[in-house]
Amino acid sequence: MAKLSYRQVEAFRAVMIAGTTTGAAGLLYISQPAVSRLLNDFEVAVKVKLFDRHHKRLAPTPEALLLFEEVERSFVGIDRLATMAEELRDFQRGSLKVAAMPAIALGFLPRVMQQFSQHHQGVNLTLQVRSSQQVADWIATQHFDVGIGAINVADPALAVEVLGEAALVCALPANHPLVEKKTIVPEDLRDQPFISLGPEQSVRYKVDEVFEQARVSRQLVFDTQLSHVACSFVDAGSGVALIDPITALHFSSANLVFRPFEPWVSFSYHLLYPAHRARSRATEEFSQLLKQELALLVKRADGLLRLKS
Repeated sequence: MAKLSYRQVEAFRAVMIAGTTTGAAGLLYISQPAVSRLLNDFEVAVKVKLFDRHHKRLAPTPEALLLFEEVERSFVGIDRLATMAEELRDFQRGSLKVAAMPAIALGFLPRVMQQFSQHHQGVNLTLQVRSSQQVADWIATQHFDVGIGAINVADPALAVEVLGEAALVCALPANHPLVEKKTIVPEDLRDQPFISLGPEQSVRYKVDEVFEQARVSRQLVFDTQLSHVACSFVDAGSGVALIDPITALHFSSANLVFRPFEPWVSFSYHLLYPAHRARSRATEEFSQLLKQELALLVKRADGLLRLKS
């Protein structure tokens, strides 16, 4: 059998629907002779008589009716593909899987994801909350589309971008004498019971370096990988801590007070992507929204903390 062309099949389908080559030409926006030529070529290719000619009308043979059923099934599949493509283009279909550290996920991220969902209601959203290291592992193995963590890892399986930066703040028990100060400096925390972020957090080494340069010793009583848990230790009266301002903004307790800390110690939030997989449009737009909203939140957190001082 000669090779069929899509245009021949399309002409056959149009004739079956319209009943005449003139009507088919109107459906396909081509001339009537062009339709007749395509139809003849189609009959030659399939080697089956498809129409009985009665004046200007074409009467389909039983073989043509059977073939038309198969063509319709194929065209329904093509229509479905076109519809899906349109839905993907308009964000009416798709998925976005996000993995994030608790500092971002517990208060900030659900609001951003809700905002994204309102404009892309067909996109199915997933959020998993894990430590920064676990987030990096999941993104490296391509289990998630985008991750948000506090570590900048050198892994060829990861593409890393800075999402935003903010200054660490000091978490104090509400009855602590230092709450009277507007800004906390290393000397204020000499010999204080201190809750540290764990060694897997790069910011831990920045904090240690600040105190070493100031020649200030602390009582290191607990290590934890999460700022939220560090706040809980402070809330329980275990000591003081330096934590990221977004956690401070969302940690609600009457027993806790937050103060700016100097010198500036930067806490970096990073976007993580699978390095060897193309990013979807949903991933790109969500990441852009994250950057915008985080910049606003960091500004708000800084203003609130200084206002409360």
